[in-house]
Amino acid sequence: MKCYRNNCTDAHDNLLLEEKIFSEFSGNEEFFMLWRNDNAVIVGKNQIIENEVDLTYAQEHNIKIVQRITGGGAVYHDLGNVNYTYIGKKVSEFGNFLAFAMPIIEFLHTLGVKAQHLGKNDIGIGDRKISGNAQTVREEYILHHGTLLFDVNVSIMEKVLTPDPEKLNSKGIKSVRSRVCNLSEYVNMSREEFWERICAYFQAVNIPDNAGVLPFFSL
Repeated sequence: MKCYRNNCTDAHDNLLLEEKIFSEFSGNEEFFMLWRNDNAVIVGKNQIIENEVDLTYAQEHNIKIVQRITGGGAVYHDLGNVNYTYIGKKVSEFGNFLAFAMPIIEFLHTLGVKAQHLGKNDIGIGDRKISGNAQTVREEYILHHGTLLFDVNVSIMEKVLTPDPEKLNSKGIKSVRSRVCNLSEYVNMSREEFWERICAYFQAVNIPDNAGVLPFFSL
């Protein structure tokens, strides 16, 4: 598996990079990338941006808006959120979100966090969401990516995202804030320490000491 630590924090550049890698991906070697975005809203491919984002607030607060190639809902990113991307020849696993979430859950367990698969495509602590996931396929290849909230500014998230109230009510959710939580509530470390810990974990877990395997490095 090729594992990349991507230190770029520009949302446009990172989503373009992810899409480019996926569009050119071939062969059997799996790809895994950890990355973060500065203030941005990432919108699902089937969503109407105006219905999901307070555009005035986003512009006033210099929040970028980027549409991704996977479905699902709009999410807010800042440097308190870690993103992960898996690309590989596992199209048969499309829709099996748990299979791709387990490495993240196992990492969180090493920190003493009782994370678990939540619903169809989320990771949570109890009934509160800390991670959302989405997928897409191209020929025989799958792209799976997700978020991991460490200390995201939930106040900004709540103001810039404007989901349909009926959608929240149908799930018994009062607000965006009541549905999510930050991992920083459960672990005693800074966001930078968390970033280093997750990078170090996947370096150790996913790269065997074999010839021909690329080292974990920054793009």
